[in-house]
Amino acid sequence: MTLRGCFFGIIKYTIFFVSLMVVGALSTFLTLRFFTSGDEVVVPDLTGKQPVEAIQILNQQGLQLKILPQKRYSDSVAKDRILLQDPRASVKIKSGRSITVYLSLGPEKVIVPDLTGQSSRVATMMLEQHGLQVGKLIYVSSAAMEGDQVMAQYPLPGTEVSGVRTVNLLVNNLQTGPVYVMPDVIGRTYSIVNDYFKDAGLRVGLSQGVDYPGIASGTIVKQSPPAGYKVSKDTFISLYYSK
Repeated sequence: MTLRGCFFGIIKYTIFFVSLMVVGALSTFLTLRFFTSGDEVVVPDLTGKQPVEAIQILNQQGLQLKILPQKRYSDSVAKDRILLQDPRASVKIKSGRSITVYLSLGPEKVIVPDLTGQSSRVATMMLEQHGLQVGKLIYVSSAAMEGDQVMAQYPLPGTEVSGVRTVNLLVNNLQTGPVYVMPDVIGRTYSIVNDYFKDAGLRVGLSQGVDYPGIASGTIVKQSPPAGYKVSKDTFISLYYSK
C-alpha cells in the first residue's frame, strides 16, 4: 500500500469513529430529553367537583386522579365533592402526573343541647362546647323563673344541625342589679376592654387568643353577646382577640 493510500485510510477511519461518537452523543441527549421532559400542562381547579367530572377534566390534559381515603368536614363544599387538591390549581406540571385530592364530608352535624333553665353564662358555655354560639337574644320579664335564665330556644333541644352554628335564646331579664347595653368592642384593645368591664361590675368569663393574620396582637376580633344586647353581672361575656 502506498503512503498516499495509508493516509486516506487513516482519514476515513477517523471520520468513521468521529461520526460514531457524534451519533452516540446525540442519541444519549435525545434519550435523556425524552425521559426528563414532556408536555407541561396547567393544573385545573377541581374544588367542588365530583370525582367523575374531575377524571374527565384531567384525562383531557393527560393527568390522573388519586383520591385519598381520608375525608374532611366542610361548611362550604358539599359531601363527596373535592375539597382539597395537590398540586394546587394553576401550577404547571408534566403530563402523566396524578392530582391527589381529599373529598368533603359536608358540614359537621351537631346536636343542639337543652339550655332551658340555664343562666345565659352557662348556656353560652354549653353552646361553645358543642361548637355553637349564641345567635339572637330576646329578653322578656317574668316572675315565673329566676332572672337571667333561658326560657326557650331555637333550634329546639336535640335538633341535629349542620352549617348553621347559632342558637337563638329567649332569656328572662328579671334583674336584681344594674343592667347595661353591651357595647361594640370589636377592633378595640383587649386589655382596655377587660378593665372597662371589671370597673362596671361585669365579668369576662372567656378570654381566648386566636390566629388572625393582619390584625395587631391584642385586638378583639369577636365578642359574645353581640353589641346592643342587655348584660348584667350574671351575663357570661366572651372575648376573642388576635394573638
